[in-house]
Amino acid sequence: MNYENMDYINANISFCAKPIPRKIINKTKQELLNPNVDTVDIYCHTSADEDTINSAKVFGNWLMSNGKKVNICVAEKETKDLYFNPKDYNIKQNCEPATKSVVLDFNAKERLPQIYSTLYENTRASNIIGYDHHKKGDNILKGDFYIDDSAKSCCGVLTRFFEGLGEKLSKKDAKSLFCGMVSDYKKSELLKVVNNNGKYSIIKTDKLLNDKNSLEVFEKLENSLSKKDKTDIYKHLDPLSRLTNDEKLLRKRLFENICVSENGKLAYVAISPNDKLWEEVGMDTSATSEILKELRVKLSTNDFGIEHLNEEQKEKLKNVDTVIAFYRKSSDSNEYRMSIHSRSNSAIKLIERAKELNPDIKAGGHADRAGGFISSVEEKDTKKFIRAFVKASEILDDVC
Repeated sequence: MNYENMDYINANISFCAKPIPRKIINKTKQELLNPNVDTVDIYCHTSADEDTINSAKVFGNWLMSNGKKVNICVAEKETKDLYFNPKDYNIKQNCEPATKSVVLDFNAKERLPQIYSTLYENTRASNIIGYDHHKKGDNILKGDFYIDDSAKSCCGVLTRFFEGLGEKLSKKDAKSLFCGMVSDYKKSELLKVVNNNGKYSIIKTDKLLNDKNSLEVFEKLENSLSKKDKTDIYKHLDPLSRLTNDEKLLRKRLFENICVSENGKLAYVAISPNDKLWEEVGMDTSATSEILKELRVKLSTNDFGIEHLNEEQKEKLKNVDTVIAFYRKSSDSNEYRMSIHSRSNSAIKLIERAKELNPDIKAGGHADRAGGFISSVEEKDTKKFIRAFVKASEILDDVC
């Protein structure tokens, strides 16, 4: 089942979160619900987020409702602050491939969790199906993928999948898909969640209002849920409202330690792999992820309404287009990561140039936001990693 070679799909066409072609849905249903299929492994990407985990939950629920055993391939510690209860699902523990495997919300090898890399390699390509909304990575995973890289979340793609199946979503599944969608829509600045003294609402930006299909798929879920259900999700996705004292201190320090490239187009903050405060707050958690996202988004959009920025910093930051955060994933990981937000949609171009300067970089994502890592936390390697992106920021002179 090679979706990309099917005669009814032109590789140059963007589906823009439009309905998935019926043949693709039927083929997926036929393969996964085949009586000979007993167990299905569902893969989430490394540094699991709301979009990948909620996609896995809902797809897994559909398979289980059809009598299949489901294993979620995700590092359980990464799900701690997500809209996910590991007690409700079987986290994959053994190294034996299931009858079929499903990959959700990624397609590049660098986003495959290391703990499942051997398992994936031992799985036949013909037994792997993927649904994603990211552009193809340089090192695409084996298997057959349906990729709608104009969709704004994998949960949006799956909403279209279930729409095509003609199956009504349960409230539980609708809330899960809504959670993943809101989370990714926030990252892409399609909407803002407003907390007014505990009363939550959303603002749909022009970016979303002008994207007919992304708006349509969002409103399908939005209109299916009660105000309370939606508020539950908005609260869950607002970790900045419940930061600990250490997390508040981290946020303050990060804004105070912002660096700017010579051309003034790139702002970045580098958290040392051995930073004590970063370790004390748990390193890569939902709260720290939100702190770093706030930093990237606000600075890349020149929103300087942050109490920790002084006037001298604001002057240096006024021409910034792209923002990068560098950080260690966890104390037991040798990955040193980076995440990018780019107002001019230059993230992929920046990555391509940085890779030319440092071939050890593994990265990919969207034009406006992307991520990557090197497999080392040694000081000389992390400094080389950072220097590659700072040097690569020269390309921003041509696009800003």
